Amino acid sequence: MCGRYVNTKIIEDIERKFNIEKMDNHELSINPSYNISPTQYSPVIVKNSTKRIIKNMHWGLIPSWSKDKKFSSNLINARLETIKEKPSFKNLVNTNRCIVIASGYYEWTQTNHGKQPFFIHNNDEFLPMAALWTQWQDTASFTIITKSADLSINSIHHRMPLILDDNCIESYLDQNISFDQSYIISESFLKYHKVASLVNSPVNNNASCIDSLN
Repeated sequence: MCGRYVNTKIIEDIERKFNIEKMDNHELSINPSYNISPTQYSPVIVKNSTKRIIKNMHWGLIPSWSKDKKFSSNLINARLETIKEKPSFKNLVNTNRCIVIASGYYEWTQTNHGKQPFFIHNNDEFLPMAALWTQWQDTASFTIITKSADLSINSIHHRMPLILDDNCIESYLDQNISFDQSYIISESFLKYHKVASLVNSPVNNNASCIDSLN
């Protein structure tokens, strides 16, 4: 699964990388965040009829038929293998795709001394994560799609986010392209290193969260 992630980039980096028009929107003042956690609001990329835009959304999908937000704590991830079967996701895969802006994420491995957190990344490059979103009342929310882990990181955890190749950014956001044709699964060759247990608490959110213990 993916239960914490990182975005070290500022708005100008994001606009340049994803070809997004500069927007004068005070709600979208994006700063680096080193411990993004479920139920927090975080920037994602969607595409309207003409262009890509950035929206702040609640992490943890709140289905349109949900009675309250409590349901979202169970829907921070969507398994790629069953995504078209689950009631919460199957109607979103072709119409409500979005991209989570990230530059890495955390996973934990069980050791004899407890759980050891690792930071998984690609040398400070973007890690665009495939996701789905929906609208519930006045709240837009998203879930991150996960898949079986690549060989480069499966010793850390057996699941990982579906990372989009640069060539798939446009197709993934295009509603005219079916979900199955919108992405390519390829070996990602991600890097990882041990980090301090301070990342265990979402209260801790600074650059030291991703510092290597080695």
